Amino acid sequence: MAEKTDRRIKYTKMVLKQSLLNLMHDQPIEKITVKDICEKADINRGTFYAHYKDPYHLLTQIENELFDEINASVESSLKAESISGLLDEIFVSIQENIDLCRVLFSDHGDKVFVRRIMNIARERSIAEWKKIIPSSKDEQLERLYTFYASGCVAIVQDWFQNGMKESPQELSDFIEKISVQGLRALR
Repeated sequence: MAEKTDRRIKYTKMVLKQSLLNLMHDQPIEKITVKDICEKADINRGTFYAHYKDPYHLLTQIENELFDEINASVESSLKAESISGLLDEIFVSIQENIDLCRVLFSDHGDKVFVRRIMNIARERSIAEWKKIIPSSKDEQLERLYTFYASGCVAIVQDWFQNGMKESPQELSDFIEKISVQGLRALR
């Protein structure tokens, strides 16, 4: 009996998550109500409230699951010799969760979440850059990372909009080449 209940709960949560994401294709989270989600999912409000407080709570759960997956992927690849390897892991995870990421990285997505994703590689990147240019100031490297993280988000959004023709490896190699050029400017 417990297994049947667990499957129903998993199914209910999956339908609620998918309904929220479908709604977010057309409107920001601020305009989405519990009623909207429940109508889309064909589930009553009581069922929604049994699992989530509000649409923001549901979105946070979705984001946390994706963040944990991407972070675990990056952690397992920390043996990578380059920033490109770390970025490659992030891009592969994004590609594997394309429908979800299209929404989260869209104009209707959560900008704070996107920053969390891009900051996964922050410490590792800055440490690697510090090895390359030991005389660089921490503030410069932080600013450089902020610049690259914002550029990475724009590259990912462009990747989505243009049909994801490049592989995650090609994207990460491109970004690493740009990083090397940017570091030369700090010398």
